Amino acid sequence: MAPVFLGGKLKLKGEKKKKKSKHKLDEKVNRDAVTKASVKVPSDDEDVELTEAEKKGLQLQKEREKLEIERLAKQSHRERVEEFNEKLGNLTEHNDIPRISAAGNG
Repeated sequence: MAPVFLGGKLKLKGEKKKKKSKHKLDEKVNRDAVTKASVKVPSDDEDVELTEAEKKGLQLQKEREKLEIERLAKQSHRERVEEFNEKLGNLTEHNDIPRISAAGNG
């Protein structure tokens, strides 16, 4: 009769887990911190070999963002809500959410 295998990992006689020393972990953390600090992140003003199309696209994106900020700054919260409600009112009934009643009649 063969022995029944109940599951689990095979245990080998000479197998031991190696413990990581805290000293090595500290060195690794310090080394990672130094490499992250030394990485230079380019700012918006610096051009890092961008093509003319990319430069023009970034410029247009900044201009659009500036115009959007100016447009939002001109309107009060109430005006923005009214404009949003007006847009929702102009949508077709196809997009409308059907009313659900408590009685379940539709």
